[in-house]
Amino acid sequence: MDFRDVWTGKRSGFTESFKKGLKPQRNLRPKLDNAIKILNKQMAKLDVSIRSLKEKDRIYFAKVVQSIKEHDRTMATLYANELVEIRKALKVLKSAKYAIHSVVVRLKTVQSVSDAAAEILPAMQVLKNVRSMVSYILPMVDDGLNEVSNVLQDIMWEATQSGEGVVDVTAANDEALKIIHEAERLAKEEMSKELPGIPESIGEAKEGYEEGGLSEFKF
Repeated sequence: MDFRDVWTGKRSGFTESFKKGLKPQRNLRPKLDNAIKILNKQMAKLDVSIRSLKEKDRIYFAKVVQSIKEHDRTMATLYANELVEIRKALKVLKSAKYAIHSVVVRLKTVQSVSDAAAEILPAMQVLKNVRSMVSYILPMVDDGLNEVSNVLQDIMWEATQSGEGVVDVTAANDEALKIIHEAERLAKEEMSKELPGIPESIGEAKEGYEEGGLSEFKF
């Protein structure tokens, strides 16, 4: 079944009873597009916060280096600890962005009733995980994700009215976890390439700095 025909109401050759069963799906595309629009806004907000954290990372890394130069172990440790917390938050936000992007891609591929059920349920689970990840860092994104979840719940209900949208909940949960894990992997990989590693100890940091190897610290 092609959603394009359902949305435009031009499908022909089916019984009236079957057509009536499809009526709830008429407005799925606009709702999907609205969900995608909201998700894109949330990713834009994440981008702003990511840039801010990267700037803080640059500042604190410079402070670690300066403290090492001045042989101030206490301050170097203090700044390094702060750097760790900044990067934890940065990884969370980057992971969230990758996960949301994956949801957007999936929603764009929905072409049929069965597609909607198969793609939306894992997407809802992904967004649930993302909300728990970012709520304490970026509450404004959490609000937007909650709005999208409500939209997807509505779409899910409509998509299953014909009885074709039956999905395996366990499989959907497993798929959602795969998406989250992949998002975390991509975030870590990107950060490893973009940011110099944090020394495991100040002694290691001093040795690394004296050898000109700060960029080789373990991430």
